[in-house]
Amino acid sequence: MKFMFAAAMPLLAVACAPLPPLDTSAGLGGVADATSPVSTLQAGPAVTYRSRSVQEPGNWTDLNNAQGPGVE
Repeated sequence: MKFMFAAAMPLLAVACAPLPPLDTSAGLGGVADATSPVSTLQAGPAVTYRSRSVQEPGNWTDLNNAQGPGVE
């Protein structure tokens, strides 16, 4: 019981403490400026699609060796 009281007391003290005031400086308003362009990049897919057929599982050792670094 003493351990639970000792653990709960700091949490209770922090929960009752007043919050610091929020920062309302002018630097935060510039981030929400909607007049500047968002991006100059062309929109498009970032990943290309390659179709693969369903097949029976193969030898995992050969597959891992083929995908590992230093394979010719």
